Amino acid sequence: MRGMPWRFALAAAFSFCQAVASADEPTEAIVEVVAFGVEADATVNGPNSGAVSPFFAATDAVGLPEALALQVGDLFAETIDFHRDLDRGYVCTLVYEMTYPNGMPKAGHILAARIETPERRLEAYFFPTGEGAPSYFDDRGLDINRTPRLVDPAREPWVETLVAETATSAFRRSPLEFSRVTSLPAVLRFHPILKTWRAHRGTDYGAAIGTRVRATAEGVVGFVGERGGYGKLVELRHFGRYTSRYGHLSAYAPDLAVGDTVSKGQVIGQVGMTGLATGPHLHYELDADPGAGRPDQLIFAVWTVPPEMKNQFQSRVAEYRRKFAYAHRANLVRLE
Repeated sequence: MRGMPWRFALAAAFSFCQAVASADEPTEAIVEVVAFGVEADATVNGPNSGAVSPFFAATDAVGLPEALALQVGDLFAETIDFHRDLDRGYVCTLVYEMTYPNGMPKAGHILAARIETPERRLEAYFFPTGEGAPSYFDDRGLDINRTPRLVDPAREPWVETLVAETATSAFRRSPLEFSRVTSLPAVLRFHPILKTWRAHRGTDYGAAIGTRVRATAEGVVGFVGERGGYGKLVELRHFGRYTSRYGHLSAYAPDLAVGDTVSKGQVIGQVGMTGLATGPHLHYELDADPGAGRPDQLIFAVWTVPPEMKNQFQSRVAEYRRKFAYAHRANLVRLE
């Protein structure tokens, strides 16, 4: 009908290898491709338009197994709302595996997926790189889910090549938004109250009482309470190898307790002058366990294809893009 959306798909999925003929033997995976979508100038509307997404309605129309449709949903869940973002035209092209044990179809892995809209093109490629690593990457070799991992550029210098938006320091530069540094770490310092020379292990930030103190990195609360010259103290443990301390506080964040997990930048207390302090300030320490690297060298970056596998990955991408092109060159049929 004129004005209604139409969906298109390959008349049949095209295979790129053969299954083993004997039903008594294990079947080999058959690589198949399919393309489907909604015309760019079509508008998905009507009384049931909100009940089923245009994407999943199209997968039903072309007979794509539900398991594969759900895989596509998982692949692009971070970037696409499948109920709202695909209502004015898109094309989805898939390369996937199917097996046919005893003649019955069984969906396997999606090997490559592309979703094109009038505004953007998203791609995902199956490329396992090792245990614990993601298996799907975009065409640049970045984890499609942008899952952050903690890395040390001193040991993995390749992370330096990531663009700015994919890498960020694991630690804030300061536990306060606005302050002045009144004392730096020193092997020996003349203590203004005790009138003796002693080690000063942290940095003092001068700030008004009540100024919010923030966790410099994600971590677990190890101590909340008063401790000697620190006065009111919060101690956090980070990444199993660093400990930060926030002393001379006037108050703790409400309900903060030992064992709580805090996020980077979360408010954990307020500046004060409890303990051995001559004026309002925050005493901040960051200690590393023996063998731990410098905390300022740790960054969070997204997973990427390892450098030594880049050529292999790009060859795989080129292969799958040829299959994408094959799907689009095939005769497309309208589904009423």
